[in-house]
Amino acid sequence: MRLVPSRALRRGLVTAIVAIAVLATAATSLAWYSAVRLTDVVHVGPSYPLRVLSVGPAQRSVVLSRGPDASEPGTFALAWKGGRAVVGAVTATTASSVTRELSAVVGRLSPGQAAGVQADRYTGDPWQALRIHFRSVAVPTALGPMPAWYVPGALHTWVIVVHGLGGSRTDDLSAISLLHQLGFPALAITYRNDIGAPPSPDHLSHLGTTEWRDVGSAVDYAMSHGARGVVLYGYSLGGAMCLVTAHDPAYSRHVKGIVLDSPLLDWQATLTFQAARVHLPAFMAALVARMASWRTGADLSMLSEPALERDLSVPALLFQGSADTVVPPYLAARFARADRRLVTYVAVRGADHVGAVGTDPSLYRAELARFMARFR
Repeated sequence: MRLVPSRALRRGLVTAIVAIAVLATAATSLAWYSAVRLTDVVHVGPSYPLRVLSVGPAQRSVVLSRGPDASEPGTFALAWKGGRAVVGAVTATTASSVTRELSAVVGRLSPGQAAGVQADRYTGDPWQALRIHFRSVAVPTALGPMPAWYVPGALHTWVIVVHGLGGSRTDDLSAISLLHQLGFPALAITYRNDIGAPPSPDHLSHLGTTEWRDVGSAVDYAMSHGARGVVLYGYSLGGAMCLVTAHDPAYSRHVKGIVLDSPLLDWQATLTFQAARVHLPAFMAALVARMASWRTGADLSMLSEPALERDLSVPALLFQGSADTVVPPYLAARFARADRRLVTYVAVRGADHVGAVGTDPSLYRAELARFMARFR
């Protein structure tokens, strides 16, 4: 006897199918929107998510609203439209506010202003920010010359510094300052789609999967201009690009070591981490990765933890903040455990993404100096 669904069941099935179709369409649309946002070329500008509640006597302290990085321990920049300052130790907190030490105020800082705490304390070029002499140079690449800053040093091992996705050379100024003190020549590079650099052929970000070739070109430039070897120093996605470059046979013989600061060690894990932060299921992260790959042709598997761990053959120094809100901190610890012989892992408690040097500057300087001593 054939069973005939009741009218109510039939309506229920149709409703369920329609709901599934609507949800699938919504999920696909959201994933596509996210993939477009991820692969469009964007240059990160200042953001001001906090509010200045009050400024202390003689501008020695500031009270900020609670928000992103407001209470991160350490010394950072405080930026607002038309001004900049340095914020130091947190001296008091309430449910709605954070009080911090304040110094080096440039511009007018008043209650009510929108402001933001930034990891990079510096702005401008090496001379403007640090009074360090440098030369503007151009690194030849397959897409054309890429602007770079060259800071001379007494030693023969050059350090090539690579900023993260959407960043700029100003993000490298803290590293430049420390390397200059240690006597190493530094080359702070740009890569395709940076401001002032040639664009990629499709004018899209390939999320490091092609941009790393410009890091390789910087290695060639250094070796042809007197370097006797290089150390690659990468922030965030720049760290992953350094690892790919170090693995490539065309450049590996020149790479003596790698410094990684908050490296993006796995795109899929990072997207899953970000999805969880906004309470989205993991399958959305996988869908975003697939669509980003489809849009650009990028093979994101080359920027996965197993691929980046494989064939590591030079010493690496890895800084990772425990409070990183961009990349999952556990990846760095796992990466370090995979090759304890080569990786020096420095976990910085309370540091957000690329914030380790501001959260614990003494530790950062000491570990960097100890690591770099082998390349003198």
